Amino acid sequence: MRIYQSEVKLRTKGAYDFLDISERIIEEVKRSGVKNGMAFLNVLHNTACLIIQENDKTIFEDMKKLFDRILPLNENYTHSYEGNLNATAHLKSNLLSQSLALPIKNGELVLGTWQRIILVELFEPRVRTVFITIMGE
Repeated sequence: MRIYQSEVKLRTKGAYDFLDISERIIEEVKRSGVKNGMAFLNVLHNTACLIIQENDKTIFEDMKKLFDRILPLNENYTHSYEGNLNATAHLKSNLLSQSLALPIKNGELVLGTWQRIILVELFEPRVRTVFITIMGE
């Protein structure tokens, strides 16, 4: 069994920045040489997430509206010493996911027709790190 690990660094623009990182991950799968196995992705931050979603701005706008409705910035949050944007970013990250597991078949990442790997920034502009572990043969 082969194990390959790497990191992808990404610069975000601020809250509700949705970055399609699919091609970067596909490159890492190719670089790994694994033909059949799994790719494990983990964003190393508490205020950013990874999702599988169509890369469609209207979906992202709807997600933003949903989060603003269920976690409004004008609420009184206990974890507010870095501001309400930070407080809500932590809560949103618990509703989404900071990690993904995706199959690899015949050297290719297995994704549905419209599925893309999206990093979601939930706080301020940052350099974010996605840690990748690829295992297989």
